[in-house]
Amino acid sequence: MAEILSQEEIDALLSAIGKEEAPQELPETLIEEKVSIYDFKRPDKVSKEQIRALKNLHDKFARNFSSKLSGFLRTIIEIDVASVDQMTYGEFVLSLSQSVSFNVINLYPLEGSGIIAIEPDIGFVLIDRLLGGFGTTFQNIRPFTDIEQSILLDIVNLMLSDLKNIWAPIAEIRFEVTAQETSPNVVQIVAPSEVVVLIVFEVKMGDYKGIINFCIPVITLEPILTKISTHDMLSISRKEHVNRVVNILQILDNVLMRIEVYLGDFNISVENFLNLKPNDIYILHKNTNEFSEVYCNGVKKFEAKLGKVKNKKAIKIAKLTF
Repeated sequence: MAEILSQEEIDALLSAIGKEEAPQELPETLIEEKVSIYDFKRPDKVSKEQIRALKNLHDKFARNFSSKLSGFLRTIIEIDVASVDQMTYGEFVLSLSQSVSFNVINLYPLEGSGIIAIEPDIGFVLIDRLLGGFGTTFQNIRPFTDIEQSILLDIVNLMLSDLKNIWAPIAEIRFEVTAQETSPNVVQIVAPSEVVVLIVFEVKMGDYKGIINFCIPVITLEPILTKISTHDMLSISRKEHVNRVVNILQILDNVLMRIEVYLGDFNISVENFLNLKPNDIYILHKNTNEFSEVYCNGVKKFEAKLGKVKNKKAIKIAKLTF
Protein backbone atom coordinates (compact mmCIF):
# COMPACT_ATOMS: atom_id res chain seq x y z
CA MET A 1 0.00 0.00 0.00
CA ALA A 2 1.37 3.43 -0.98
CA GLU A 3 2.50 5.62 1.86
CA ILE A 4 0.33 8.74 2.35
CA LEU A 5 2.18 11.98 3.12
CA SER A 6 1.03 14.09 5.99
CA GLN A 7 0.21 17.79 5.62
CA GLU A 8 3.49 18.78 7.32
CA GLU A 9 5.53 16.70 4.86
CA ILE A 10 3.71 18.26 1.89
CA ASP A 11 4.40 21.79 3.20
CA ALA A 12 8.08 20.93 3.66
CA LEU A 13 8.37 19.68 0.06
CA LEU A 14 6.72 22.85 -1.31
CA SER A 15 9.03 25.11 0.66
CA ALA A 16 12.09 23.17 -0.59
CA ILE A 17 11.00 23.65 -4.21
CA GLY A 18 10.67 27.41 -3.71
CA LYS A 19 14.27 27.61 -2.42
CA GLU A 20 15.79 25.99 -5.55
CA GLU A 21 18.22 28.26 -7.42
CA ALA A 22 17.01 29.91 -10.60
CA PRO A 23 18.93 29.00 -13.78
CA GLN A 24 21.91 31.28 -14.40
CA GLU A 25 21.63 33.68 -17.33
CA LEU A 26 24.27 33.67 -20.07
CA PRO A 27 26.88 36.46 -19.90
CA GLU A 28 26.08 39.48 -22.03
CA THR A 29 29.37 39.05 -23.90
CA LEU A 30 28.24 35.68 -25.20
CA ILE A 31 24.83 36.98 -26.20
CA GLU A 32 26.21 40.01 -28.08
CA GLU A 33 29.06 38.17 -29.80
CA LYS A 34 28.94 38.58 -33.60
CA VAL A 35 29.35 35.53 -35.79
CA SER A 36 31.04 35.86 -39.19
CA ILE A 37 29.77 33.63 -41.97
CA TYR A 38 32.57 31.71 -43.70
CA ASP A 39 32.09 29.40 -46.66
CA PHE A 40 34.72 26.66 -46.55
CA LYS A 41 33.88 25.72 -50.14
CA ARG A 42 34.89 29.24 -51.31
CA PRO A 43 37.83 30.46 -49.20
CA ASP A 44 39.16 33.98 -49.77
CA LYS A 45 42.54 33.30 -51.38
CA VAL A 46 43.33 36.97 -51.96
CA SER A 47 43.48 39.26 -48.92
CA LYS A 48 41.62 42.55 -48.70
CA GLU A 49 44.96 44.40 -48.78
CA GLN A 50 45.92 42.66 -52.02
CA ILE A 51 42.50 43.44 -53.53
CA ARG A 52 43.00 47.09 -52.56
CA ALA A 53 46.50 47.06 -54.10
CA LEU A 54 45.17 45.55 -57.33
CA LYS A 55 42.52 48.26 -57.51
CA ASN A 56 45.14 51.00 -57.06
CA LEU A 57 47.29 49.35 -59.72
CA HIS A 58 44.49 49.20 -62.27
CA ASP A 59 43.25 52.69 -61.41
CA LYS A 60 46.58 53.89 -62.75
CA PHE A 61 46.16 51.63 -65.79
CA ALA A 62 42.66 53.03 -66.43
CA ARG A 63 43.98 56.62 -66.47
CA ASN A 64 46.83 55.76 -68.84
CA PHE A 65 44.75 53.59 -71.14
CA SER A 66 41.90 56.13 -71.39
CA SER A 67 44.41 58.73 -72.66
CA LYS A 68 45.98 56.31 -75.14
CA LEU A 69 42.61 55.02 -76.38
CA SER A 70 41.29 58.59 -76.75
CA GLY A 71 44.23 59.41 -79.02
CA PHE A 72 43.83 56.15 -80.92
CA LEU A 73 40.10 56.71 -81.59
CA ARG A 74 40.36 60.52 -81.75
CA THR A 75 37.52 61.00 -79.33
CA ILE A 76 37.12 61.37 -75.56
CA ILE A 77 37.13 58.03 -73.72
CA GLU A 78 36.64 57.69 -69.96
CA ILE A 79 37.69 54.47 -68.24
CA ASP A 80 37.18 53.74 -64.53
CA VAL A 81 37.68 50.66 -62.36
CA ALA A 82 34.13 49.70 -61.37
CA SER A 83 35.12 46.86 -59.02
CA VAL A 84 37.80 44.34 -58.09
CA ASP A 85 36.40 41.08 -56.66
CA GLN A 86 37.23 37.43 -56.25
CA MET A 87 34.76 34.76 -57.31
CA THR A 88 34.68 31.35 -58.92
CA TYR A 89 35.34 31.02 -62.63
CA GLY A 90 31.87 29.56 -63.06
CA GLU A 91 30.28 32.67 -61.54
CA PHE A 92 32.39 34.88 -63.81
CA VAL A 93 31.21 33.04 -66.93
CA LEU A 94 27.58 33.26 -65.81
CA SER A 95 27.94 37.05 -65.34
CA LEU A 96 28.86 37.54 -69.03
CA SER A 97 26.42 38.03 -71.87
CA GLN A 98 26.21 35.37 -74.57
CA SER A 99 27.46 37.74 -77.31
CA VAL A 100 30.66 38.86 -75.61
CA SER A 101 34.06 39.26 -77.27
CA PHE A 102 35.96 36.58 -75.33
CA ASN A 103 39.77 36.94 -75.62
CA VAL A 104 42.06 34.34 -74.04
CA ILE A 105 45.33 35.92 -72.87
CA ASN A 106 48.62 34.12 -72.27
CA LEU A 107 50.49 35.42 -69.18
CA TYR A 108 54.01 34.18 -69.89
CA PRO A 109 56.10 33.30 -67.83
CA LEU A 110 53.19 32.61 -65.44
CA GLU A 111 51.51 29.26 -65.99
CA GLY A 112 47.93 29.78 -67.07
CA SER A 113 45.76 32.19 -69.00
CA GLY A 114 43.59 35.20 -68.35
CA ILE A 115 40.49 36.60 -70.01
CA ILE A 116 39.61 40.00 -71.47
CA ALA A 117 35.90 40.10 -72.21
CA ILE A 118 34.42 43.08 -74.06
CA GLU A 119 30.66 43.39 -73.67
CA PRO A 120 28.70 44.07 -76.89
CA ASP A 121 27.14 47.32 -75.62
CA ILE A 122 30.56 49.03 -75.83
CA GLY A 123 32.20 46.63 -78.32
CA PHE A 124 30.03 47.68 -81.25
CA VAL A 125 30.55 51.35 -80.37
CA LEU A 126 34.32 50.87 -80.58
CA ILE A 127 34.01 48.99 -83.88
CA ASP A 128 31.85 51.73 -85.38
CA ARG A 129 34.39 54.34 -84.36
CA LEU A 130 37.32 52.32 -85.72
CA LEU A 131 35.53 52.00 -89.07
CA GLY A 132 35.12 55.77 -89.39
CA GLY A 133 31.69 56.23 -87.78
CA PHE A 134 30.65 58.51 -84.95
CA GLY A 135 30.63 55.70 -82.40
CA THR A 136 27.09 54.34 -82.27
CA THR A 137 25.74 50.90 -81.44
CA PHE A 138 23.15 48.59 -82.98
CA GLN A 139 19.59 48.39 -81.72
CA ASN A 140 19.64 44.58 -81.70
CA ILE A 141 22.72 43.07 -80.10
CA ARG A 142 24.08 40.06 -81.97
CA PRO A 143 27.26 37.93 -81.74
CA PHE A 144 30.45 39.47 -83.14
CA THR A 145 31.60 38.28 -86.55
CA ASP A 146 35.18 37.11 -87.20
CA ILE A 147 35.96 40.41 -88.94
CA GLU A 148 34.59 42.41 -85.99
CA GLN A 149 36.63 40.26 -83.62
CA SER A 150 39.81 41.03 -85.58
CA ILE A 151 38.95 44.76 -85.45
CA LEU A 152 38.53 44.59 -81.66
CA LEU A 153 41.88 42.80 -81.47
CA ASP A 154 43.58 46.18 -82.08
CA ILE A 155 41.90 47.53 -78.93
CA VAL A 156 42.86 44.42 -76.93
CA ASN A 157 46.52 44.59 -78.03
CA LEU A 158 46.61 48.29 -77.12
CA MET A 159 45.23 47.37 -73.72
CA LEU A 160 47.80 44.59 -73.23
CA SER A 161 50.74 46.91 -73.94
CA ASP A 162 49.62 49.20 -71.12
CA LEU A 163 48.96 46.25 -68.80
CA LYS A 164 52.52 45.04 -69.39
CA ASN A 165 53.91 48.43 -68.33
CA ILE A 166 51.67 48.62 -65.24
CA TRP A 167 52.58 45.09 -64.07
CA ALA A 168 56.31 45.51 -64.82
CA PRO A 169 57.27 46.53 -61.23
CA ILE A 170 55.66 43.31 -59.92
CA ALA A 171 56.63 40.88 -62.66
CA GLU A 172 57.75 41.00 -66.30
CA ILE A 173 54.61 39.49 -67.84
CA ARG A 174 54.25 39.12 -71.59
CA PHE A 175 50.55 39.44 -72.38
CA GLU A 176 49.52 37.83 -75.67
CA VAL A 177 46.15 36.93 -77.21
CA THR A 178 46.02 33.20 -77.97
CA ALA A 179 42.33 32.76 -78.90
CA GLN A 180 39.19 34.74 -79.65
CA GLU A 181 35.65 33.46 -79.16
CA THR A 182 32.15 34.96 -79.21
CA SER A 183 30.79 32.77 -76.41
CA PRO A 184 32.21 32.36 -72.89
CA ASN A 185 31.12 28.71 -72.79
CA VAL A 186 33.44 27.61 -75.60
CA VAL A 187 36.74 28.06 -73.71
CA GLN A 188 37.40 27.00 -70.13
CA ILE A 189 40.78 28.18 -68.82
CA VAL A 190 40.29 26.69 -65.31
CA ALA A 191 37.75 24.54 -63.48
CA PRO A 192 34.43 26.29 -62.66
CA SER A 193 35.17 26.00 -58.93
CA GLU A 194 38.58 27.75 -59.17
CA VAL A 195 38.79 31.23 -57.64
CA VAL A 196 39.58 34.13 -59.98
CA VAL A 197 40.23 37.85 -59.55
CA LEU A 198 37.89 39.95 -61.69
CA ILE A 199 38.71 43.57 -62.52
CA VAL A 200 35.73 45.34 -64.08
CA PHE A 201 36.38 48.47 -66.18
CA GLU A 202 33.55 50.84 -67.07
CA VAL A 203 34.17 52.48 -70.46
CA LYS A 204 32.31 55.65 -71.50
CA MET A 205 32.34 57.14 -74.98
CA GLY A 206 29.84 59.91 -75.64
CA ASP A 207 26.36 58.76 -74.65
CA TYR A 208 27.36 55.10 -74.58
CA LYS A 209 29.00 53.09 -71.83
CA GLY A 210 29.82 49.45 -71.29
CA ILE A 211 32.00 46.95 -69.48
CA ILE A 212 35.39 45.39 -70.20
CA ASN A 213 36.26 42.51 -67.83
CA PHE A 214 39.79 41.40 -67.00
CA CYS A 215 39.86 37.99 -65.30
CA ILE A 216 42.96 36.31 -63.84
CA PRO A 217 42.84 32.93 -62.02
CA VAL A 218 44.32 33.08 -58.52
CA ILE A 219 46.20 29.84 -59.18
CA THR A 220 48.04 31.68 -61.99
CA LEU A 221 48.87 34.63 -59.72
CA GLU A 222 50.15 32.50 -56.82
CA PRO A 223 53.90 32.78 -57.71
CA ILE A 224 53.71 36.62 -57.50
CA LEU A 225 50.80 37.03 -55.07
CA THR A 226 53.11 37.87 -52.16
CA LYS A 227 54.51 40.84 -54.12
CA ILE A 228 51.06 42.41 -54.41
CA SER A 229 50.34 44.64 -51.44
CA THR A 230 49.65 48.31 -50.80
CA HIS A 231 53.01 48.80 -49.03
CA ASP A 232 54.96 47.20 -51.87
CA MET A 233 53.06 49.25 -54.46
CA LEU A 234 53.94 52.46 -52.59
CA SER A 235 57.64 51.61 -52.46
CA ILE A 236 57.58 50.57 -56.12
CA SER A 237 55.87 53.85 -57.03
CA ARG A 238 58.59 55.84 -55.24
CA LYS A 239 61.33 53.79 -56.90
CA GLU A 240 59.70 54.32 -60.30
CA HIS A 241 59.64 58.08 -59.70
CA VAL A 242 63.37 58.14 -58.86
CA ASN A 243 64.22 55.97 -61.87
CA ARG A 244 62.12 58.18 -64.13
CA VAL A 245 63.97 61.31 -62.98
CA VAL A 246 67.32 59.59 -63.64
CA ASN A 247 66.15 58.48 -67.10
CA ILE A 248 65.00 62.00 -67.98
CA LEU A 249 68.35 63.46 -66.93
CA GLN A 250 70.20 60.85 -69.00
CA ILE A 251 68.10 61.71 -72.05
CA LEU A 252 68.70 65.44 -71.55
CA ASP A 253 72.47 64.86 -71.47
CA ASN A 254 72.43 64.29 -75.24
CA VAL A 255 70.01 67.09 -76.16
CA LEU A 256 71.55 69.84 -78.33
CA MET A 257 71.01 73.43 -77.17
CA ARG A 258 71.54 76.68 -79.07
CA ILE A 259 73.74 79.17 -77.17
CA GLU A 260 73.83 82.85 -78.23
CA VAL A 261 75.88 85.71 -76.77
CA TYR A 262 74.67 89.30 -77.12
CA LEU A 263 77.76 91.41 -77.81
CA GLY A 264 76.10 94.81 -78.11
CA ASP A 265 74.40 97.08 -80.66
CA PHE A 266 74.99 100.12 -82.82
CA ASN A 267 72.91 102.32 -85.11
CA ILE A 268 73.32 102.19 -88.87
CA SER A 269 71.35 103.67 -91.73
CA VAL A 270 69.75 101.47 -94.35
CA GLU A 271 72.05 102.95 -97.01
CA ASN A 272 75.19 102.10 -95.02
CA PHE A 273 73.81 98.66 -94.19
CA LEU A 274 73.31 97.89 -97.87
CA ASN A 275 76.86 99.07 -98.60
CA LEU A 276 78.54 96.92 -95.92
CA LYS A 277 81.62 95.08 -97.12
CA PRO A 278 84.37 92.93 -95.57
CA ASN A 279 86.73 94.62 -93.05
CA ASP A 280 84.26 97.44 -92.27
CA ILE A 281 84.42 98.30 -88.57
CA TYR A 282 81.59 99.62 -86.41
CA ILE A 283 81.86 100.43 -82.70
CA LEU A 284 79.39 98.71 -80.33
CA HIS A 285 77.69 100.63 -77.52
CA LYS A 286 79.29 98.44 -74.87
CA ASN A 287 82.62 98.51 -73.07
CA THR A 288 84.92 95.50 -73.26
CA ASN A 289 84.87 95.10 -69.46
CA GLU A 290 81.06 94.85 -69.29
CA PHE A 291 79.16 91.55 -69.01
CA SER A 292 77.49 90.08 -72.10
CA GLU A 293 74.13 88.30 -71.94
CA VAL A 294 74.07 84.59 -72.78
CA TYR A 295 70.82 83.09 -74.16
CA CYS A 296 69.92 79.38 -74.12
CA ASN A 297 67.31 78.58 -76.78
CA GLY A 298 66.21 82.21 -76.72
CA VAL A 299 66.00 82.48 -72.90
CA LYS A 300 68.47 84.68 -71.00
CA LYS A 301 70.30 82.41 -68.51
CA PHE A 302 73.84 83.72 -67.89
CA GLU A 303 76.13 86.75 -67.94
CA ALA A 304 79.64 86.21 -69.24
CA LYS A 305 82.97 87.89 -69.98
CA LEU A 306 84.34 87.88 -73.51
CA GLY A 307 87.82 86.50 -74.12
CA LYS A 308 90.07 84.25 -76.16
CA VAL A 309 91.37 80.68 -75.70
CA LYS A 310 94.14 79.48 -78.05
CA ASN A 311 93.30 82.01 -80.75
CA LYS A 312 89.59 81.16 -80.51
CA LYS A 313 86.89 83.52 -79.29
CA ALA A 314 85.37 82.37 -76.01
CA ILE A 315 83.16 83.42 -73.10
CA LYS A 316 83.59 82.86 -69.39
CA ILE A 317 80.36 82.39 -67.44
CA ALA A 318 80.29 84.90 -64.60
CA LYS A 319 76.85 84.47 -63.02
CA LEU A 320 73.44 82.92 -63.46
CA THR A 321 70.45 85.17 -64.22
CA PHE A 322 66.70 84.42 -63.82
